[in-house]
Amino acid sequence: MNIKLILLCFFLNFLYPIGLRALVIPQTASLLSQSGAGISNSFQVNPALLLNANNGVSFSRNTWLGGITGQKMSLLSKNNTYISFETLSVSDIELRDEIASDSPIGFFGAYWYALELNRAVSLDDNFSLGYKIKMNLSKLYTETMNGYTLDVGINKLINNNFSIGFLIKNLGKEYSDNLNASNTISYGLGINYNIDDYKIILISDLLNQNNENLLKVALKTNLSLPINFVFGSTYSDNYKDFSMGVILNLKGWLLVYGNLNHNNPILGNPSSFEIKKYF
Repeated sequence: MNIKLILLCFFLNFLYPIGLRALVIPQTASLLSQSGAGISNSFQVNPALLLNANNGVSFSRNTWLGGITGQKMSLLSKNNTYISFETLSVSDIELRDEIASDSPIGFFGAYWYALELNRAVSLDDNFSLGYKIKMNLSKLYTETMNGYTLDVGINKLINNNFSIGFLIKNLGKEYSDNLNASNTISYGLGINYNIDDYKIILISDLLNQNNENLLKVALKTNLSLPINFVFGSTYSDNYKDFSMGVILNLKGWLLVYGNLNHNNPILGNPSSFEIKKYF
């Protein structure tokens, strides 16, 4: 079977083995370079952290498994509202008859679109609450599927160097006439610790997803230089990966590259390039 069709079935909710589910779909290079970690570090993971983020716009060019590509455009406004639009698509899936032949009788495509809105509020000086609503539309050949998900997160600043967050993900529903649509709720706990003496930020999450625990860890340099580095990894009984990234800060512009390597190399390795402009 065409590998791209297998992968698209996965992200359209047909297939859910934990070894594939643990793979990070690269929304942005910043998130990919941390292997998806960031419950108490990144508002892209936990919307409660929007209050600490810089206002600006960003664009990401993403390559997922099997060469599937996509983009994400986002805006974070001054009223702590984050809105984004993202896509994943492929157009060269082979179409064959019931009796296989050497050559396909044609090609077809598959597409996934998502619109996301995040908001956050401060409950006190050191405690924040946020939510993320994502509406999605998928199309595979003649079939379509649409739905919504809701993520809710909280974050508590313990001191100037240490914070802890909690996140519930994928509350919602998917709708389709013929496809197998379902949501799997996951939840997790994360910490963020700034080690000032060594100019390092330590990030760690523990997620429960599909009744399996995933440990995510990331290390981010915090140098007073135009360049910084990121390393991340995810561990479970059935899945492991390693990610890395480079961050360039050029007078209000941020350029980020992220790459992830996992234990199923035949599927290819996700990568992402991101441009941010702060207001």
